[in-house]
Parts: sequence; C-alpha cells; structure tokens
Amino acid sequence: MNGHMKKPYYIILFVTLLSIGKSHAWSRHDLITLHAFEKVLWLEAYHYITVTPFESYLQKAYGKNFKTVDFLRHHTLNETTKIGFEPGKQTSAKEILSHYSDEPDWGMDQNLDIHPDQKFMGGTKGPTSQAFRHLYWKAWSPAAPLRTFHFPPKAMGQALKRAQLYYDEAQKAFEGGEPYWGFRFLAWSLHYIQDLGQPFHSSQLLTPKYVSWKDILNFKKLVSRTTQIISNYHFLYEYYVAYRLEAEKNAKDKSMIGALQGKDFWESSSAYLLAKHSADFSNRFSYEIGETVYQFFGEKFLDLKIDVPNSPKDHYPMNAFDTGNRLTPKEKDAFLRKTSKNLEKTAYYSRSLLELAKTEFIPKLAKD
Repeated sequence: MNGHMKKPYYIILFVTLLSIGKSHAWSRHDLITLHAFEKVLWLEAYHYITVTPFESYLQKAYGKNFKTVDFLRHHTLNETTKIGFEPGKQTSAKEILSHYSDEPDWGMDQNLDIHPDQKFMGGTKGPTSQAFRHLYWKAWSPAAPLRTFHFPPKAMGQALKRAQLYYDEAQKAFEGGEPYWGFRFLAWSLHYIQDLGQPFHSSQLLTPKYVSWKDILNFKKLVSRTTQIISNYHFLYEYYVAYRLEAEKNAKDKSMIGALQGKDFWESSSAYLLAKHSADFSNRFSYEIGETVYQFFGEKFLDLKIDVPNSPKDHYPMNAFDTGNRLTPKEKDAFLRKTSKNLEKTAYYSRSLLELAKTEFIPKLAKD
C-alpha cells in the first residue's frame, strides 16, 4: 500500500481513538448565565428565596426515607458528590442560576463507567470522564462530512438527556414548594444547553488545520498530536472568552457581554429540544469558529512542545492576544464577531429554557 492509499485509511481510523481532552465547554458558565438573564426583568420578582435542606426536597419528591446517596444513585452520579447548601440563607433566583450553572463541572459526572461510548469520548477516569455527559455529536452525515466527523458515526453523548433530566427535576421541586431547589436544578439543566453552544463540544474536528498531517503515516503519533492540537485551541478559546467577559466589565467595548444580553428567546416544548437546537447551531457554526480560532491564536499552538491544557492557566496571558500586532484589525474583528455570535446563541437558548420553565411550572409572583 503506497502513501496515497494509506492516507484515507488513517483519516477514517484515527477518530476511533481520538480523545477530546478535558471537557469543560465554557470556563465561566456563571458569567454567561448572569449576562444572559440581566435583562430578563420578570426574574427580579424572585429576589428573596430561602435555602431549604436538600432532604426536604428529596422527601417531597421521592419519599421520606430517600437520602442524598439515593438521589446520586438514581441519576447515576458520582457518589462522592457533595451537594452543598446553607439552610435559612436568603438568596435570589439570579444568584442561584448563575452560581450553580457551573455545578455539573464540579465532579458529579466524573469517574463513572456507564456506557461503551465513553472510550471514544474521554474515557472513564479523571476530568475527561465527564465528556460523555457534556457532549453531543450528531450522527455522521455525507452532507456535512467534516463537522459531523467522528467514530462510531452514530449520534453520541448524553448532554441532551441530562438537560431534560434536570429540567424535569426542577419541575418536581417547584410543584413540591421548593423554589430554591427548582432554580438550582434549572441551573444544572442550563449547564448542558450552554455546553452544547460551544462548537468544540458539538463537533470533534472543527477544521482540517487541527490535524497533524505530517504524521499521517504514524498512526499513534497522528492520534496523540491531533488530540493535543484540538485541546490547545479548545482551551485557548475557553480561556480567552472568560478573560474577555471579565475585561469587558470595565471597558467601553462590550461586544461579548452585549452579545449575551437580551430578552429574545425561542418558544420550545422541551429542554431536550432546546439542547438539540443549541448543539445543531454550534455544529453548523463549528467550521467558522475552528478557522477563526486558528487564525486568532496562530499556528504556534500546532507545536509539539506546547500543551495548553496541562500548563498553568496564566502561562499564556490572554491580554497578549489583544495587544499583539500579529493580526490586522479586520482579522481580529472577524474572530470577535463570530465569537459574539456564538455567545449570542448560547444566551438565546439559555433564556429559552427559562421561559419554558416560566410557562410550565415557575409560579407567577408578580407582573412581568
């Protein structure tokens, strides 16, 4: 078999072993949620909510003998998970939603051996093991061969189902008179919908530029190098968005914060469908994001010696990408516009989930 014959074979095969690196989609779900709901005025009516014991919710929803460990087992969560709360504390719906939209990244979905597909999506040990729960890859389609490229070619990942699962849990909580836990479970549901708004979570290979083509005849190296390249750009993208959201608090240019803010939403019938629409959009958008991310951060991160996920978080200062002269204003603007569009849709589907809950089970306290 000559080199030209080998190349297609390896391209198809290498995805069978390609890991996705750590599986956090956005580094700061709290900021995304906070800004996404900033102009949702009806939420202000839920400003004083008393934190109630988790056991109070469990007994109403599942029976008087139901314990925290039973809840963790019932939802196939890591049994070492601590569901913290401060009974009697006063908080608000916005605070609950923003703070706890990060909670599914705190370990509940890690170190579980629950499905054969995990070996293709981060494994069963360590931080990468939560990937199966936080990703959704639609089935491979010949109409979109790159952005739906993965193996096995079937639809994979549980993020759609987890979004619906915790939405249903939120409904139980509100109907049982436990608004604190209702908003907290809604925050969990939001997490998965927001994860799917990140193109690195809805597509395995955003652009061919991330493939280590020079290693095409060395299968093992092809896999490891391509995995590292994707992880490098994935993490840089997350870090930059988080940095930018923080920086824009005191800046004139609030392009990303402005993209998150709004009142518009989509009327849907389920959290599952909202999660799917979020994934579908980011998957369709994945090539554009992949290309502009590559251009913005440069080809430097193709280098074998650079390992962004396993480097100290401040090792690559994000402000350097703002102040450097490598890009033309037009090139930088293209990256900011596409990222803002990405965030705009993530916020749009976040508000859509909240509006669905408002329609179905959040009790009306005041005029909107």
